[in-house]
Amino acid sequence: MPVPRLIPIAHEADYRTDRIGHYDDGLFLASAWDHHAYVHLFDRDGAYRRSTITRVADRAALAEALDGLLAGLSGMSYGDIAIQLFQTHQDDVTFGLIDESGDRAGDGSHVDWVELYPDRLGFHEPWDGLYDT
Repeated sequence: MPVPRLIPIAHEADYRTDRIGHYDDGLFLASAWDHHAYVHLFDRDGAYRRSTITRVADRAALAEALDGLLAGLSGMSYGDIAIQLFQTHQDDVTFGLIDESGDRAGDGSHVDWVELYPDRLGFHEPWDGLYDT
């Protein structure tokens, strides 16, 4: 099954996809990686709008920075989302949901695969919102 137009991402409380869901203007995906807290915004149909990425000097400040980014989203509720592929860059870091389909095992076999960066979460058939790390 080829990569779908909308990639489902399942909300998992207290785990790597615990800060995704809906807000008044659409969908969001937020996380923290290394020294970056970020939130990606999408319209209600899953099309990418923009990202806000904050770099913090102290990794201990990541949770507070992430909470600050999410505080600006009115009507926010956590839950499953489905979004389109997207890509953006900041501080020489790639952020996005990127199609990496191809020969992943080096044995000539084709695998349909989408990777969330920089989190390194991989999505694939059966496209049920669950991921591999």
